[in-house]
Amino acid sequence: MTSPMSSSRVSAHGECLVSVVVSGVGVVSALGGDTASTWRAVLAGESAARAWEDLADEGFPLTVACRIDPAAELPPAHGRGAALARRAAAEALGQAGLVDDEGRLTDDVDTSRVGVFVGTTMGESAEFETALDRGAFALADATGPAFARAIAQAYDITGPLQTLGTACAAGNYAIGAAARALAAGRVDIAIAGGVEPFSRIAMLGFARMRAMAPHGCAPFDVGRRGMTLGEGAAVLVLQRAEDVTPGRSLAVVGALGLATDAHHPTAPRDDGRYLQQAMREGIRRTGIEPGDIGWVSAHGTGTPLSDAAEALSLRAVFGTALGTVPPVSSVKGALGHTMGAATAIEAVLAVQALRERMLPPNAGMAEVDPALEVDVVTTAREAPELRWVLNCGFAFGGLNSALVIGRAP
Repeated sequence: MTSPMSSSRVSAHGECLVSVVVSGVGVVSALGGDTASTWRAVLAGESAARAWEDLADEGFPLTVACRIDPAAELPPAHGRGAALARRAAAEALGQAGLVDDEGRLTDDVDTSRVGVFVGTTMGESAEFETALDRGAFALADATGPAFARAIAQAYDITGPLQTLGTACAAGNYAIGAAARALAAGRVDIAIAGGVEPFSRIAMLGFARMRAMAPHGCAPFDVGRRGMTLGEGAAVLVLQRAEDVTPGRSLAVVGALGLATDAHHPTAPRDDGRYLQQAMREGIRRTGIEPGDIGWVSAHGTGTPLSDAAEALSLRAVFGTALGTVPPVSSVKGALGHTMGAATAIEAVLAVQALRERMLPPNAGMAEVDPALEVDVVTTAREAPELRWVLNCGFAFGGLNSALVIGRAP
């Protein structure tokens, strides 16, 4: 087993790597308003999936979704995503020790050296959906950049802002872009993550594609029938290891493996070739071996084709080298598919898993599909030797990503 990266090193493949660490995390999900409550619920195997009366009243063909409870006091439509972004960022920056008692960045932070990197799929979807009713529409408030801008404005940040619109892999892309900016010296602090408010457009679109499960998502289940739409936001504060007080690092950010297949607008390649390439690249570029991965946070959408291709890819990447696949689970049965926020939320949960050395279960399932031949975590499992997690996100159009996250030194 290898240990997490030191502050800087040259990998076995000749790449000069600067260690980037996570110093703070924040989550708002359908199972909790912060990281701790979300993690506890996911670890307990809870699911937020339920039928919603308003969707039934509006004539939606399917009404089961994982939405944030109205008691969370978020805007119902206008500005909902921006509010999610600010709430997740506030928790992450607070944990990182970068804000004062009034919630502002501390005086020693140079706001021109702080970057914001946010992934999303639909942007502020409700702006489009309610434009006719409101009689007003501002494109700047509806598209993805609104989320990064909301965080920047809340903290008077003047550094670079970047929006990653790479669908369901967008959170991983955002974290990868943030880590590269830190390693290159373009920023000193990076706020990275994903934001996705509930989208009626997406809900109807997925239903018409017959990609939705009628009663809830069951990744890797023998009877899986599709995905369940969710909403949420997650933010990670990233810094160079040498800039963080010893003992305050929560995790190490390894490499992001990417591969694009452009095989089909929605369906994965049956052979999973480019899913495997993304996984191998993330592991190789981090400078570790497949055997160092102790848990795979799976894409696991619960669709028959996607889960099968992912399981095949895991067997190819790990089974060839090890003879077995590391424990695997997807949190989408618990939180729904939060699209552009999915891999960011899953990255935060990977940090929690590494800190507590626990593997979260694959919620929503009744029976593991034996044809997949992977070790699916069905109840919370202790993992005292857990050192590295592979966080997988595979998006429509063949945007395949695999981010490696390691235990803090």
